[in-house]
Amino acid sequence: MNKKNLLHITLFLLSGWMGLEAAAQEVWNVDRCMSYAVAHNRTVRQRELEADNARMDRMKAIGSFLPGVSASTGIQYNFGRSVDPETNTYNTVSTFNNAYSMEASMPIFRGGGLVNEVRRSKAAWLMGKAAWQESKDNTALETFQAYIDALYCYGTLRLARKKLVESDSLLYKTRRQEELGLKGLADVAQMEAQQATDSYNLTHQRNLYETALLTLKQKMNFPANDTLQLDTAVLDTQTLHYIQLTQEQADDVFRIALKVNPTLRQAELNAKVADMRRKISWANVVPSITLFGGISSSYYKELHSTSYPNFRTQFNNNFGSYVGISMSIPIFNRLSGVTGLRQARNNYRIACEQYESQKEELQKLVLQAVQDREGYLKESIQMEKKVNSDSLAYHVTRRKYEEGLMTSLDVQNNAATLLESETKLLQSKLTYLMKCRLVDYYKGEEIIRGLEENAKKD
Repeated sequence: MNKKNLLHITLFLLSGWMGLEAAAQEVWNVDRCMSYAVAHNRTVRQRELEADNARMDRMKAIGSFLPGVSASTGIQYNFGRSVDPETNTYNTVSTFNNAYSMEASMPIFRGGGLVNEVRRSKAAWLMGKAAWQESKDNTALETFQAYIDALYCYGTLRLARKKLVESDSLLYKTRRQEELGLKGLADVAQMEAQQATDSYNLTHQRNLYETALLTLKQKMNFPANDTLQLDTAVLDTQTLHYIQLTQEQADDVFRIALKVNPTLRQAELNAKVADMRRKISWANVVPSITLFGGISSSYYKELHSTSYPNFRTQFNNNFGSYVGISMSIPIFNRLSGVTGLRQARNNYRIACEQYESQKEELQKLVLQAVQDREGYLKESIQMEKKVNSDSLAYHVTRRKYEEGLMTSLDVQNNAATLLESETKLLQSKLTYLMKCRLVDYYKGEEIIRGLEENAKKD
């Protein structure tokens, strides 16, 4: 068995072993990675709790319409001179006092502040939910980008490994031809240099892949020491197999994004909250009316006297009730009411400007995403054609080199051109996939697909 056959058998066994090992490991597709990242992201959890706090604020605002009830009781011992409640004169005696009271109050009019506070709290609650959704979407998008980066590095690692195998094979043939006098030492030296370069490039690409994989794990909050096997099937799929045939315009996507984008939704609700606060500030400069009422009773006794009625008799005799209505009119509050009104109005205008600015920014992002999707699709289709042409040119050049009709420099140039084309095709194809998912997200589709299936796996 010659060295060439031994090399081929070794590579075949190595590839088979790597395939069995990969099959034994659990494969994580991009949707499962995004779902895991969202479920384990601490910022997402914080936004969820903040949204729940906003819901509690809304319940508190609704509770402001209900009466407030309070009760109190007190016990007092007096030693020395004290007032006799029956004669209203001072006596030098030791007495015991026990009082009970209960009061209820309910706001009748607050200048519309109570109603507007409920509206404000509802808008703030919805804004908190939008912030929670935004944090989930941002986490998913960041994970998607990290997954694409890891796939790209894995693809370049495969290309570097393939290039090294080609260099090893060509170096072996060149040495054999040099032994037969068909090639010179310069050709052997040139091929050895190329083989060393490809070996270094393989090591470099492996380091880049490990770094990208670690970054993906960090985005997911995935245990760094656990194995994360990526779904690399997309690397072997031609662009035309997953091309999206929809031809929606950027304006159509933008109109949908105006209704469903959580970031823009936050800006819209923030303007509504500011508007409600502006209306609430009027409550500080208008009268407020409150209805109140209560009941009370008491018990009194001299400690060394038995002539006083018992507790039940005094409690019934001293029982009383009252009801009333109060009005508070702000006359002069040191300009705080007027300045508060103006500040609330300015804050509302600022929130409106922020909403318009966010809408313009969203329009730019949508337009860029649609253009990028179409552009990278065209690039991928053209690069597939170029890769086929460069591959044919490389194999023809290599065959002619083996026949002595081409130099080693020609082989290296064609190999470098092919590697560059394959790398650009890989980049454009993966970027096209990400832009497709991004445009779908702006169209209101779920960025994470198969949520129930991914939840069962995790």
